Amino acid sequence: MKITGHTTAHVFRHYFAAMSAITTMDTQSFRWARRSWLPQRTTRPSNSPTGFERWDAGPDRLRYCRPLHGSAVILVCLVALLLMRGVASADGLSLPPGKGPVEVSVGVFLADLSGVAERSETFNADLYLSVRWRDVRLAFAGAEPKRFLEEAAVEQLEQMWWPHIEFVNTASPQLTNRALDISPDGSVRYELGLTGDFRADLDLRRFPFDRQTLAVRIQSFIWTDDEMVFVPDPTRIGFNPQSTFEGLSVIGVTTEVARRQLTGWTAAESYSELAALIGVERRAGFYVWTVFTPVILIFLISCTVFIVPFEEFSNRISISLTALLACVATQFAMSFTLPQIPYLTVIDWSFVITYACIALGVLVSTMQATLLRDPPDRAERINRLAGFGLPVLFLLLIALCVIL
Repeated sequence: MKITGHTTAHVFRHYFAAMSAITTMDTQSFRWARRSWLPQRTTRPSNSPTGFERWDAGPDRLRYCRPLHGSAVILVCLVALLLMRGVASADGLSLPPGKGPVEVSVGVFLADLSGVAERSETFNADLYLSVRWRDVRLAFAGAEPKRFLEEAAVEQLEQMWWPHIEFVNTASPQLTNRALDISPDGSVRYELGLTGDFRADLDLRRFPFDRQTLAVRIQSFIWTDDEMVFVPDPTRIGFNPQSTFEGLSVIGVTTEVARRQLTGWTAAESYSELAALIGVERRAGFYVWTVFTPVILIFLISCTVFIVPFEEFSNRISISLTALLACVATQFAMSFTLPQIPYLTVIDWSFVITYACIALGVLVSTMQATLLRDPPDRAERINRLAGFGLPVLFLLLIALCVIL
């Protein structure tokens, strides 16, 4: 980058000469530094005013320059330092040169899915992220890339342009490893390992026979999509199939890029967003043995009311109420693992079916004891029909609830 025909390196060279003159209070050295900054002077003519020096300059430029006082010299140099620092920052931190938005290639590897909390709708994951882009301003002569690790990588990123990635759906990810490689052609690869709790939008209608898509969303904190866009790197996307979380099994990792606007923030700016989508499938065996099997057994036990003579109505009601309370206790225990959602899951439907069938058994017993007790043979036929048909209806409804 140039300032009035001088490169940044040229500016710094003469700035340090001026600062050296100031620290040693060498007026002659400072005049040399000042002359090297401005066009070459000619010899002072005899008719020039005393204390002034004549300079070769155009008619629209300064013609005479009076030697500066010491404090003024220091002030001028400080202003020059601030100017040059701004120039150096703009030169390194601005967008890489080129047409169109800068393409940033991103790869994601899922090292471990260590937990999913359905109640809070979050998941914990260990990830490796690979971010690559090219900045020709970083090119250098040589064959080996420059490598920066951990804090050195952070310090190097502060001195150059980078995408300023931000994880949208987590509060504070913990970075475990960082590495920055700069190749001789200006290609940059930034790799980091992180672990964190990410928010998820879970659809639990099929719980516990559900499949979920867990997303890790990445945006740039600074650059809009007309300045920088994310591009998936298909060669660096994968997962470790040996996850430590037994409740879900990972079935795949994919990526997608979308354009996002900040609703209510600004209508003019939008950002490129890359989402790493982790496909998981729930292992339902735990819930089959701890929820469905006890509920089915409780209902079948409640069907023993049809073995008790219908004349003993109070005993029948006691059995039905006991089964009902057992189902309520089981559902209450399950409610601590699920979020407060406005729809019913498969487990919720199984409890609703159980309640309905127990209530239907109580209704049949009540009708037998009141309206259908005479003649006794008719009440007996209804008793046998209900004792066989109600369990079959219950099992059929549970099967349809699981399949559909």
